[in-house]
Amino acid sequence: MSVAALLRDRKVRDVLAQVAVAAGLVALIVFFVRNASENMVKAGIASGFGFLWRDSGIEVPFQLTGYTASSSILGLLWVGIVNTLLVSVVSIVAATLLGFLIGVARLSRNPMLSGLAGAYVEFVRNIPLLFFVLIWYFGVVASLPAPRASIPLLDIAFLNNRGLTVPLPQEAAGFAYTLLVLLLGMAVQLALVALSRRRQARTGHALPLGWTALLLLLAAPLATLLWAVLGTAWDVPALRGFNYRGGFVLVPEFVALFAALSTYTAGFVAEIVRAGILAVPAGQVEAAKALGLRPGLALRLVVIPQALRVMVPPMTSQYLNVIKNSSFGAAIAYPDVVSLFMGSALNNTGQAIEIIAITLALYLSISLAVSGFMNWYNARIALVTR
Repeated sequence: MSVAALLRDRKVRDVLAQVAVAAGLVALIVFFVRNASENMVKAGIASGFGFLWRDSGIEVPFQLTGYTASSSILGLLWVGIVNTLLVSVVSIVAATLLGFLIGVARLSRNPMLSGLAGAYVEFVRNIPLLFFVLIWYFGVVASLPAPRASIPLLDIAFLNNRGLTVPLPQEAAGFAYTLLVLLLGMAVQLALVALSRRRQARTGHALPLGWTALLLLLAAPLATLLWAVLGTAWDVPALRGFNYRGGFVLVPEFVALFAALSTYTAGFVAEIVRAGILAVPAGQVEAAKALGLRPGLALRLVVIPQALRVMVPPMTSQYLNVIKNSSFGAAIAYPDVVSLFMGSALNNTGQAIEIIAITLALYLSISLAVSGFMNWYNARIALVTR
């Protein structure tokens, strides 16, 4: 076949066009990399990633990894990753729970309840997140009482303008058993779900999965957790002098950033929940009522499972936003990846290109992992048509 005949083939032209675009992108990247490398050489800045193994010499006020100022810059990066994931995960959980409650409240027939929920959503969605972070940090956390007048939480945790001081277990083995029991319960429950579906397809009768889920995913882990709590020695904070000693201190920056991310994102989650519930056909709700289901059972067994198919894709975007928006913690000196690595480490080393590239790769990897998991879950609950 001649070249002219090949070029007349639409598929061949499409492939050649894609190859040309890809080659252009590669050439553009190579140009920028070479240009940056030449400029760094002229400026006397060494390139490469060997700086990661230098001593950082940077003090970090809040870390969970055993890092010290004599640790390497790689250790400093790990502290930033852990702190970013910590505030992101707890904020996602809190925003999901709070947003679900607000979204259901917006659909309430009680005018006051639905009005308050609607006002909250409109307030949150129409102010910048950075302003929200600053409100929580300077307007709420900074105005808390001093340690001597701390707000007690069950007399074991204490909230003040220096953060939240919580008890700290002296051994973690019992809590590892709790996690193991939970994972085993999830595995057994998934196996029972598969068995129940086969039995229902064969006989029309399903297994009592609600009771097994209650036992395997709630009762057993809670019993193990209670055993771990009662069987572990705790370092309970106590007021000594002008501050609390013992326990573990969640710094004010963490408290403010967690509160800002969770309450801000909850407003968007609430709208997603409301839209998902309204997307369920009214006939489904009427059928549930005709079967004698109470409103709570109808919501849990009929409406929510169908609404999830609508809710999961936009919820994925909100979860990704929480992870990326955690970088706003740099505005209040929360030691996340941006503050520690792109701030302190960059100032100490001057390795701008490498540090920016590593930070971008980290956020991209975390976001792709979350997106992949949510896409898998969305495929699992998707409506399958015949």
